[in-house]
Amino acid sequence: MKKLILFLLLTITGITLAQEFNSERLYDSYDSYRDLSIIRKKFTHQELMVSLEKFRSNEKYNFKKIGKSMENKEIWMVTIGHGNTHILAWSQMHGDESTATMALLDILNFFSANDQFDDLRNRILENVTIHLIPMLNPDGAGKFKRRNHLDIDLNRDAARLQFPESKILKSVRDSINPKFGFNLHDQSTRYTVGESYKSAALSFLAPAFNYEKDINDVRSRGMLVISNIFTEVSRFIPGHMAKYNDDFEPRAFGDNMMKWGTSSILIESGGWKNNFDKQFIRKLNFISLLVGFQSIAFEYYQNADIEVYQNIPENKTKLFDLLLRNLTAVIDSKKYIIDLGINYSETERENKNGYYFRGRIDDIGDLSTFFGYDEFDFTGSTIQPGEVYNKNSFSKTDLQSANFDSLYSKGFTAILSNVTGKFTDFPINLVANEEKYKPEFAIGSLADFKIIKNNKVQYLLINGFLYDIKAASGKVPNGIIVR
Repeated sequence: MKKLILFLLLTITGITLAQEFNSERLYDSYDSYRDLSIIRKKFTHQELMVSLEKFRSNEKYNFKKIGKSMENKEIWMVTIGHGNTHILAWSQMHGDESTATMALLDILNFFSANDQFDDLRNRILENVTIHLIPMLNPDGAGKFKRRNHLDIDLNRDAARLQFPESKILKSVRDSINPKFGFNLHDQSTRYTVGESYKSAALSFLAPAFNYEKDINDVRSRGMLVISNIFTEVSRFIPGHMAKYNDDFEPRAFGDNMMKWGTSSILIESGGWKNNFDKQFIRKLNFISLLVGFQSIAFEYYQNADIEVYQNIPENKTKLFDLLLRNLTAVIDSKKYIIDLGINYSETERENKNGYYFRGRIDDIGDLSTFFGYDEFDFTGSTIQPGEVYNKNSFSKTDLQSANFDSLYSKGFTAILSNVTGKFTDFPINLVANEEKYKPEFAIGSLADFKIIKNNKVQYLLINGFLYDIKAASGKVPNGIIVR
């Protein structure tokens, strides 16, 4: 009856629930709130502190030092609002999962602004009090690694509470007793939405509080808020959201938050094509958090459909960065049809202006049930390991005037060179010792191959990046140096 009355009231006034969320207007206005002080996914605790400094003079915010990490770095909480319902959101429990941290800066900008959303932000802050911990694991963030200073996964320390960062989070939870908690993480960029080819840009979970995966009022509330978020964000990325596995993990904070009475909402930031710094997914986090805050502040979740949550497809590991299908490989004089799944690892450049990539074979064989951010069908083409141009050794000066297209057309994926280091900005691999350059059909091998059709080299794989020789198209952002 309550749902029916609300529906009739909204219909009579001409207001729909979707319109009340303002998600489309917020999405269109996002650039007004994006914090430009941090625009790359790798940043330090010090850089975050500098970015937060500009908010300290705003009387809306209360800054509180809630403890220190193992390396003696200060951990802060920012509080806004004066409503009776408390919300706790924490990010970067894993040091290399920073997407939501950037989004929290955008959230602070949003609540600092004075514009068309004044009524919305004022209503939210009248009804809820929001507590933000933007970086729980500053030591891991400094090394851009998952774990803390002692290589402990903090998200497996909720039961024992042995480490300072874990104790801080539990202490904050106990002191403010939040009704809702937003547990903000990054997941693999290679998850898909169920069995589909679509990347899971975001995944959600209202985690279980026992092995039986029972649903009580606390867990149900989390599911209903997620239902609201999923419905709204689907407007912008239909089919690109999934559900995280809900097997009970007795050591994890999300699961224990549920046991402690806080409705835990996990948001995992996944993958989007050509979005290495996750700036688009940062935007999706911004929208998701604001929709979640609205859902709680205005109690929209009480009228949400829990079936929306239940029907969200689960994550599957189905994606490669590059997938090459139906290649013919000749091995020991026998022909085999194989697919190659290639993934890239990233290394930040010293000047922090971009990344170097290393492309390796991640899987090989029949990959017909998998997908790629980029994929190509090479039926009728033969693949062979790349070759080294060894007639002379290239210096840096030689490389600056080298005719790479000519080298490509002859099937060379690497050249002899005396240049040192790990990576090169030139679009070819550099080899000091030919004996150590061994691209082969094996998992973990350097993805350097030539693809031949009608007795001509038509494509090259250089460091895992595909180059079309005839069309002179395809980008090889960097090579590696093999010594």
